[in-house]
Amino acid sequence: MARWRRDWESVMRHYQPGRDELLAAGLAAAEKAHGRRPERVLDVGGGPGTTAEAVLRRWPDAHITVLDVDPVLLALTATVLPHVRTVRADLGTAQWLAPAGGPYDVVLALMTVHYLPEDRVRDWYAEARQLLRPGGLLLVGDVMRDAPSTAPPLADTGVDPWTAWWTMLAGEPAMAPLLRERATALAGLVCAEFAAPVDWHRETAWRAGFSDVTVLHRRADHALMAFRRRWTADERQRARRGHRHLLRRPSLPRTTPSGRVGGSGGLRRCRP
Repeated sequence: MARWRRDWESVMRHYQPGRDELLAAGLAAAEKAHGRRPERVLDVGGGPGTTAEAVLRRWPDAHITVLDVDPVLLALTATVLPHVRTVRADLGTAQWLAPAGGPYDVVLALMTVHYLPEDRVRDWYAEARQLLRPGGLLLVGDVMRDAPSTAPPLADTGVDPWTAWWTMLAGEPAMAPLLRERATALAGLVCAEFAAPVDWHRETAWRAGFSDVTVLHRRADHALMAFRRRWTADERQRARRGHRHLLRRPSLPRTTPSGRVGGSGGLRRCRP
């Protein structure tokens, strides 16, 4: 199992430039936003749990839930990270909210929202807000092109790493039952290949009830954005009565031009 997860992470780095730096920027922002290490984290479209494992290295006491539609990938998570809660759910409708649980300090979605069509992504932002504590942080990392791509194309080696990974996995006899289950779970689901610019995500998140929108990291066509869940008037009033410290809002770090911080998932899997 460890080998497949390791190879998976190599595949993701192929498609998501600067993946390690992107995640580090997001976790640092979450620490600053909360003034502490977050305790409850939801990894949406978390696949085989490689991101969750990286989160645990930084926040070893965190309670993490990995949510994905793919039973194969969730099995890889459960085998290697038995203390991580796994949830099988389809982001195609709002029905994923109930099993997801919550509330969370951080909701994380890396290379996930592009599986959904535009209208569904709009709804998903509002749904993600429901799972966050007041002041909680949503981190979304995906393809966010603000202009025609000027990045050099990925080298064409004649082998698609995504397809190669699944092909090799299919050669493992022990995986056959899970692969059959996967075929049933993903039947009829399609990948939208949705990509929108940063401004689209900023406006959509604001309308869904988020504020303090920040681009934490950018490299090539990929960006990581942070969105803080806004307080409702009732929540703010209750906090004033008994928990005034909850109203403090540390600022989020901003991205520098280099993309460094200064001062698996969703629907049917296509190539990230």
